[in-house]
Amino acid sequence: MNILLAIAVMIVIIIASYLADRKYPTKRIFIIPCGIILLCFVAVYSSLVIPSSSNSISTEQRLAILNEQPYFITWYNDYKEDINQLDRFATVYHKIISNYENQSISATEALSQLQRLYDETNAFNNSLQDALPPSELSQNNYTLVYNILEKTRVYSYKLNETVRQSIVIINEGTYNQIEHKDIVNNLNRIYAIEAPIMLDINNEVSQIKDNLTIPEN
Repeated sequence: MNILLAIAVMIVIIIASYLADRKYPTKRIFIIPCGIILLCFVAVYSSLVIPSSSNSISTEQRLAILNEQPYFITWYNDYKEDINQLDRFATVYHKIISNYENQSISATEALSQLQRLYDETNAFNNSLQDALPPSELSQNNYTLVYNILEKTRVYSYKLNETVRQSIVIINEGTYNQIEHKDIVNNLNRIYAIEAPIMLDINNEVSQIKDNLTIPEN
């Protein structure tokens, strides 16, 4: 709409400039800049005053968004509890390894604590296997939520595997009477290789929130 208006104004300016040029040939240098200024003014005015219809949505689309919102909000609130659980697992793991490294706890105690943590992370992993997005979401939002769950499953699996291999390292190190510092080095190596780096779901969550936000008129 703005482009058509600008074209129409330009045509009017050209015609007016031509007529003015014939009637006032000595004023040409003044008429052309005035025409350019007028064109710029109309373009800016139309972009500010004339409402854009690019962000408008139909009543059906608005109702669909309103219908989806509570399902995503409920799911997301529950999902944040899962994130808190994963954070707790990671914190406990680091505390156990740190205490073992500093020899604040024995190998036996470290193994006992790691085994409990492994059982918890394993149960958590199993609970994630069948997790699915709310069926009430649109196809696009369903796919985004599914991607979040897949990333979470991978993260949780890698954390669980890190705990398992840490148990193996301490077990074998103790049985083979390997020096404490060498066991710690092996633990650090396994953590560097197996441990999840971060769970980055910001892009998916941002897209879903944008999809479920009703544009302002």
